[in-house]
Amino acid sequence: MASRALLATAAFHLCAFSSLGVLPPVAAESIDDPRRTPTVRAIEQVKPAVVSIHAVHREAIYYRARRDPFFDLLAPPWFYGGQQDKVTAGSGFIVSDDGTILTNDHVVGKRPVRITVNLVDGRELEARYVGSDYYVDLAVLKVDASDLPVAPLGAPGDILVGERAIAIGNPFDLGVVVSAGIVSALDQDFGKPQGSYYYRDMIQTDATINPGNSGGPLVNALGQVIGINSFIYTDDNSNKGSIGIGFAIPIGAARRFLEEIAAHGKVRRPWHGVLGLRTVRERLARYLELPSTDGAYVDRVAVGSPAYEAGLGRGDVILEINDETVHSAEEAVGMLQRLRVGDSCSLELFSDGRSGTISFIMGDASDARSRRN
Repeated sequence: MASRALLATAAFHLCAFSSLGVLPPVAAESIDDPRRTPTVRAIEQVKPAVVSIHAVHREAIYYRARRDPFFDLLAPPWFYGGQQDKVTAGSGFIVSDDGTILTNDHVVGKRPVRITVNLVDGRELEARYVGSDYYVDLAVLKVDASDLPVAPLGAPGDILVGERAIAIGNPFDLGVVVSAGIVSALDQDFGKPQGSYYYRDMIQTDATINPGNSGGPLVNALGQVIGINSFIYTDDNSNKGSIGIGFAIPIGAARRFLEEIAAHGKVRRPWHGVLGLRTVRERLARYLELPSTDGAYVDRVAVGSPAYEAGLGRGDVILEINDETVHSAEEAVGMLQRLRVGDSCSLELFSDGRSGTISFIMGDASDARSRRN
């Protein structure tokens, strides 16, 4: 009788839930839970290592002195100077458990007077600037902490067009935010600078990258960082939000940057000696009897520099750099700036009516300065 009563009670409650359109809660599946997709697991793996960064800068400001409007008709207005703090914010992620953080150079900016980092667990830590590479838009910060969560880095070159791409950021202390898409394209080059930076070999993704997400990781479905979110593309008719065209620095470039910092404590500035370049226009191409306007005309080369010693001179036209076609002077500058100290540089030239190739090893700018002094 008791068992019949229990069954009847259970049946009554089940019917009651069903009539309301609600079923009683059930235990979540531990192994085959359909909601715990690879994307969810990848986010859970990387999320604890994503940080919010605030860099405080001191900038000059000028105030107009208050005075009687009558005097403004007789003499120019008076101004006096002062200073104010300006804060730039963005994202970053921890790459070593002792507090090394990777982000964009434009997130940190020039000569910050104070940098703070907010972790997912709620801690706010003071960070110190370690080094940056202005040419590839990367920077390293360091916080004094241990046993921190780390975002695993993917292998250089192991990125597939069409694979899942997850953009993770921690902007404006809103907490970690996530957007997902795919890798749309690889090796995207920009002949002209985006802002102040020359970007080459970039990952293109349709995962939303909004202001404040710069410096955060772009992650694959395995939870490996494959890129560093850097900027979005907008045209003249677009607002500043994402329109589905975002770009990330590939992890291969980031690994080289981190290795340079680890080995030398800074990024050594490469020295090639090419001091002046001009884009080839149609009139110049006809005068030099060039087959097209591709290339960069050499205006100046530093005497004794690696390029000079290899035979580069004024009046030469650089057609290719390391087997990549040069379309403009700006593009050639961007290609040269991406090379590191010790890298080999091969230039295909058009000189005196014929083509030729020269090669040299990129030098160290600090060595060049010490020799001149």
